[in-house]
Amino acid sequence: KEIIENSAEIIGEVETRRYVNSDGSRIQISSPFYRIIISATAKADDGMVLPLHQTYMSFRPEGLPDDATVMKDVNSMVETLLALVKAPLAEPYTGPAILSGRSSAVFFHEIFGHRVEGQRQKNEDEAQTFKKKVNQSVLPDFLSVYSDPTLKVLAGTELVGYYPYDDEGVKAHRVTVVDKGILKNFLMSRAPIEGFDHSNGHGRRQQGYHVVARQSNLVVESSKQVSRSELKKLLIEQIKTANKPSGLFFDDIEGGFTFTQRVLPNAFNVRPTVVYRIYPDGKEELVRGVDLIGTPLIAFSKIVAVDDQVAVFNGMCGAESGWVPVSASSPGLLVSQIEVQRKEKSQERAPLLPPPPALQPK
Repeated sequence: KEIIENSAEIIGEVETRRYVNSDGSRIQISSPFYRIIISATAKADDGMVLPLHQTYMSFRPEGLPDDATVMKDVNSMVETLLALVKAPLAEPYTGPAILSGRSSAVFFHEIFGHRVEGQRQKNEDEAQTFKKKVNQSVLPDFLSVYSDPTLKVLAGTELVGYYPYDDEGVKAHRVTVVDKGILKNFLMSRAPIEGFDHSNGHGRRQQGYHVVARQSNLVVESSKQVSRSELKKLLIEQIKTANKPSGLFFDDIEGGFTFTQRVLPNAFNVRPTVVYRIYPDGKEELVRGVDLIGTPLIAFSKIVAVDDQVAVFNGMCGAESGWVPVSASSPGLLVSQIEVQRKEKSQERAPLLPPPPALQPK
């Protein structure tokens, strides 16, 4: 009865694009795309809405999981939602935290990936965070980032940001964006910017929109890693050094958004769904009710360690050229200082009556 909404959706589609240009390109690509999307929402007694989502994506029907795997994940979602309903509210906090690999992938997609899209470097309405940072340090020296739309599989997961040619007929290839912390490149369409006069295969669009430079498969790599248990020990050391009563572990995230324009504060808001409070003695406690917020340059400067648990985020990203499938991959991160704020909360209390019984098939 705590779960007030739920849905399961299966989508299969094939999109065929034909492209001809004056360069002599004649390209036809038919892309099958299959998705299973499972969502459920619970409501705590104080009215807070608690959503969880599980999405499977593949280019092949047989690439989707079998029924037993899906049902195992559904049961896990139910258990987590029931635990979240009873979990204590977390308070606004600033201090050390761990982001799991999946959470880190969303984190990098939102607050880093959009800022290295080429067209944002010449639009004067944009903050142009990295425009003057080429060949300068933007990340810790143990981190490198590349974008590779030719990758189909990483860490055992299909990458939906894959494509052989972009939507301007340019052959896809790997682009090194950051090498050992140093910014080297932007994601480019055919629209040139200062210092980068040609496309590197990242001109993308949804049908009916104009092409702009967009992300594909964004991959974060580290030259040094520790185990997840060692990363937790490092977090506890950070908690004690900062004289904090606890730290946070962001296990899963449903998405987020970022502002890149000058007229608005250059901030991000990432929406975690599963968060644990970690105490100096190692105890973990499930909590609810926080959003991860901050500004990009400060957030990147606070990354201090990386684990060996690489994970992949697959999703649909919306921006100027519509919605396009993207992937991001990252190991888990230890950040010496993050900030969280209270999550939006409904004023409507949980239902008093149980839901009506489901109709049984005759």
